[in-house]
Amino acid sequence: MTIRKRILLYSALALGAFLAAVYFVSRFALMNGFSRLESNYAYESVRRLQNHLENEQTQLATVARDYAQWDRTYEFVARRNKDYVRTELTEDTFNVIHINLFLLLDRSGRPTFSKEMGSWPIGRHNLAAIAAAYTSNPASARNSPFSGLLEINGRLFLLAYEPVLNSRGEGSPRGTLVMGKGLSENLLASLSHSMGLPLWLEPAENAPIANHQTLWSDGTNSVSQESDSTMLAYVPLKDLSGAPRRLLVARIPSDLHSEGQKVTRYLLLLLMLAGLVHSAVLLIVLEEKLLSRVASLNRKIKQVTVSGDLSLRLDAHGKDELSDLASTVNAMLTAIQKAKFELLQAQESLRFHAEHDSLTGVLNRRAIRDVLRRELARCRRENHSLGVMLADVDHFKRINDRYGHGAGDAALVTVVQRISATLRPYDLIGRYGGEEFLVIAPGCDLALTQKLAERIRAAVCDESVELGNENVTLTVSLGITLGTADSDPEFLVAVADSAMYQAKRQGRNRAEISLALPSQEPLEPSFSDRT
Repeated sequence: MTIRKRILLYSALALGAFLAAVYFVSRFALMNGFSRLESNYAYESVRRLQNHLENEQTQLATVARDYAQWDRTYEFVARRNKDYVRTELTEDTFNVIHINLFLLLDRSGRPTFSKEMGSWPIGRHNLAAIAAAYTSNPASARNSPFSGLLEINGRLFLLAYEPVLNSRGEGSPRGTLVMGKGLSENLLASLSHSMGLPLWLEPAENAPIANHQTLWSDGTNSVSQESDSTMLAYVPLKDLSGAPRRLLVARIPSDLHSEGQKVTRYLLLLLMLAGLVHSAVLLIVLEEKLLSRVASLNRKIKQVTVSGDLSLRLDAHGKDELSDLASTVNAMLTAIQKAKFELLQAQESLRFHAEHDSLTGVLNRRAIRDVLRRELARCRRENHSLGVMLADVDHFKRINDRYGHGAGDAALVTVVQRISATLRPYDLIGRYGGEEFLVIAPGCDLALTQKLAERIRAAVCDESVELGNENVTLTVSLGITLGTADSDPEFLVAVADSAMYQAKRQGRNRAEISLALPSQEPLEPSFSDRT
C-alpha cells in the first residue's frame, strides 16, 4: 500500500471517529448551552422589566423633588398664591412632566390642595387614602421622601412623596408634595416599546399555568415556558403596604431551543459531507492546495506587518479552516482599523470638550486665554493691535432667581448666538466666567473695536427672548480695551473687566473704553455689582 493510500485510509478512519465524537459532544454542549442561555435571557428580561419600572418611579420622584424643593412651591404652601396654580400647574405642564396628580398635604398629613389631569380621575374621596398611605409609612415621621404603587379606583398609580422645602433643601418642611402617574395603557405601551416585548397586566391571583415549565424563579418573579417559541415573565406589582396588586406579564421570544436543534442537524449534515469529501481531496489539499495557501497567507500577513497598511485584506475565498483564518484576520484588521479611527475621533472629541464650554459651545476660559496669548504673540510678530472686549449679561442673577436656572442657561445660549452672529469670521469668543464672555478681535484699532462692541450690544438687546411666560429683553455691559505688541494678557483682561464694571455703574447696556486700570478701583467687582 502506498504512503498516499495509507494517509488517505488512516486519515479517513481518524476523521470519521473524530467527526462522530465532535458531533455528539457539540450537540450535547450546544443544547445545554442553549438551555442556559435561554434561562439567562429570561432572567435578564425580568431584570430589564424591573429596571424600566424603577426608572419610571425614579423619574417621577425626581420631578416631585424638583417641585417640592422649589421656593415658589414653598411660598405657595404658606400663601396660596393663585399665580402659582395658573402658571405652573397648567395642562401643558402636566403633559410635559407626565403626571396625572398634584397633591399637597399639610404637616399633619391632611390634603390641602390637589389638581388632576388625564383620563384617570381620582376623586376627592380617594385623596384621603393617598394621604393615609403617607401618614402610615414610617418615612412620614422623619419627613423623608418615599415612593411606590397604590391602587385607586381599581387602577394602579405610581406615587412619589416629597417634603416641601426651600430651594436649598433646608428649613422646616411646610408639608408634603405628592405626584402621581397612572400605570395606563400608554405607559405600558411605552415600556413595551422600550423593551421590545409585549406587556400587559393580569390580576395578582393569576399564577403561571401549572403545566408550563418554570425556567427561572427567585421566589417572587418567575419565567415559564408558554410554547416552543415563547416564554412568559411574571413580575408582581406591590403597593405601598407590600401587598401584590397586579402581575406585569411580558411575552419573551424563546427560539434558542428550536434554533439549537436546527444547528445540530446542520452540523451533522456538514460533518457527514466533510467525511465524504475528505478522502477525495486529502492528497490534493496536502500536496498542492494546503501548503501553497498557507504560504500565500503567510506572505500576505508579512506584507501587512511590514507595510503597516491596515486596508490590505487576505484572500478569504473558500469554506475551510484557512478561509476562516483569513476571514478572522480580515475581521481583526477591520476591527483594528475601526478602533484606530474611533481612537482618533475620541481624541478629537476630548480635545474639543477640553477647549469648549459645554453649555454655549464657545471656547472655555482656559482656551480663550490661550487664544489671547497667541494673538498677542502675533501682534508682536506683525506689529498689529487687537481689540479685547469683556461682555457681562446684565441682571443675570435676577433671571435665574425669577425664571429658574434652565431659563438662565437659555438666556446665555441666546446671548452667545447673537454675539457670534455679529463677529467677523476670524473674531473669537469664549466664556470667561458664569455670565462673562471674552471677545478677541484681531487687527482692530480702538475705534473699530468700539464699533464692534456697539454692534454686539445692539444685537443682544434688539429682540426680546421668551423666558417662561414672559418676553424679556437681554442686555450686556461691555468693557473695551486695546492689545498691542507690549500688552500682558492678564493685564488686558483686568483692564477690560474694569471698563465693564464702569459700564455697570453707568447704567448697564452700554460699552466703556479703558486703556489702564483706575488707581483705586478693585480688579474684581463684587457679585452684586456685576448682576
